Amino acid sequence: MLFNKYLAKFTIFFFLLNFHSFSTIQSAQFNQAQIEIIPLTSFLFANRDPMRAGWHQDFVSKGTKNLKSFTKKPVGSLFVQLKPRLNEGEYQLALRVLREGSHQFLRLREFTGGKPLNHKVYLTIPFEMLIGVIQGEVIRSLFPNDQVEAGGWLHQVTYEWETPELIEKIFTSSENYTFHQKAFEQGIKFTIPWKSLRSDLELEPLAVRDPLVIRRDDVGMRYAFYQLKPGETLYSSVVIRFIGQKKHYARSQNANDLLALNGLPDARKLSSGQYIKIPLEWLRPEYLHYVPIIYRSAEEYKSEKNVNSPNYFPNHILKPESRNTLSLDIISQR
Repeated sequence: MLFNKYLAKFTIFFFLLNFHSFSTIQSAQFNQAQIEIIPLTSFLFANRDPMRAGWHQDFVSKGTKNLKSFTKKPVGSLFVQLKPRLNEGEYQLALRVLREGSHQFLRLREFTGGKPLNHKVYLTIPFEMLIGVIQGEVIRSLFPNDQVEAGGWLHQVTYEWETPELIEKIFTSSENYTFHQKAFEQGIKFTIPWKSLRSDLELEPLAVRDPLVIRRDDVGMRYAFYQLKPGETLYSSVVIRFIGQKKHYARSQNANDLLALNGLPDARKLSSGQYIKIPLEWLRPEYLHYVPIIYRSAEEYKSEKNVNSPNYFPNHILKPESRNTLSLDIISQR
């Protein structure tokens, strides 16, 4: 009886000791997962919104089978930190920065801990939840050695944590496009073809012909802009000239859409000098101009170069033709 009593006490003591050790381990893992995420880079988006970005190891999904890495590097993900604008609500912020923002705005509470938005406090949001133009700016900032090259986007492996599946997820929309594991050594460069690169990242250089100019609006999206001259109207000088819809109903709809897009109440009250922004995909082909030398494949371009020339470089970064020569307005950070 006495032996059983001591055995029971020993068992309870052993259980409590193990439970404390397990709790300590779990607490340590939890605290490790909750360590403040340190950004790797910062940038000003759309010339007004300070943002930060970086990579962090995914402690929760590290061992899951569906995220099994081709390499022995730890599985992780990219994040972006951004601040709401002054007096901006959840719905407005979601529309501005999140994919399918009108359906995702309640998810912002996951990143605020249920607290009201504060324009002085950064929110940490997963990279994949953000609109493509923000992702494109993150790419430019995180990978400063990336460049536009003939045939595609030249990427240089910069960080130890880069893996084929992570880069594929960031840059491409094709599940069939894969990168070779051997290419993922720091300093290695490889080209992602334009046809495989996600268009919503807006990394491709584009040009529009005079009298249009191409700029980013205050949300960061690329648009063509036209400045109205004295006596010009929205319908004839913009819709018919640059969009070119033949049917009257389509032209009227385009005019109404442009008014809404530009925040204009009445087409009859437009003034000389007013800038009208036009979605690039609406433009007639003769006004939207893809810089041709950039979009030739690397093989085509290199076949035209003299490899023995002192001006030839294996990773030659192409510049678009002169604006004065082609009367083009070109937008491309690199």
